[in-house]
Amino acid sequence: MRNLHLLYAGDSPAGGPANYLLALIAGLGDVRLTHVPPGRKLKPSLLARSYDGFIFSDFSRGDVPLASEKAVAEQVNNGAGLLMVGGWGSFSGPFGSWKGSLIEDLLPVRCQKNDDRINLAEGLLIREARRHPMFRGLNFDDSPVLIGLNAVKARKESVTILEALPMKNKKGKVSVSSRGYPLLVLHADPARRTAALTTDLAPHWCGGWVDWGKRRLKLPVTDAFGVEVGHKYAAFGQSLLRWLLDS
Repeated sequence: MRNLHLLYAGDSPAGGPANYLLALIAGLGDVRLTHVPPGRKLKPSLLARSYDGFIFSDFSRGDVPLASEKAVAEQVNNGAGLLMVGGWGSFSGPFGSWKGSLIEDLLPVRCQKNDDRINLAEGLLIREARRHPMFRGLNFDDSPVLIGLNAVKARKESVTILEALPMKNKKGKVSVSSRGYPLLVLHADPARRTAALTTDLAPHWCGGWVDWGKRRLKLPVTDAFGVEVGHKYAAFGQSLLRWLLDS
């Protein structure tokens, strides 16, 4: 992999929910990371250099000045990747409020006007709606159950790769809806690497996703601590990151 630079805004400092994405990124190898935790401003000065990709995950629009939004938009329009990951601070979550933003304009989905959180204790089953080359070798037949996401609307110029189907448990009989929510949506133009993943990559919304796969992997975050995940979760996350960075 060539030397790449990724800006990741959100989730937490190292030691919290950000551990999962931080570990996935570290596992890619030679990626230079700039991480901005929630509560800190994404200052325009951080965007004075070029990035290969941007991730916003549980990061409030209120912490992104308009000048920074414009700088991100310029880089994405010039070929950088953009991924928004679901959460209470993403899309139209109560701490997100990305509706009407320049960042929303770049995404392959539209945000709702009101709170878009879907929390389902009975779960949502992942279904592969369309095969994509980034997941070559990854089988979704044994996909895990999620318990929450942001409800968005896929744009016309997008492709939905994964859906999340609501499940219902009635007197011990589990049924799965045939109609689902968009889970992973990409821009239809392969040259535009913009994506929306509407659930989280860390607990609690991702449910059993972090444990997906029979083999257990211990991924370091720092020299002092790391995370333990299923091998298929790691394969999914790192495949998505490689696509984002065009690596």
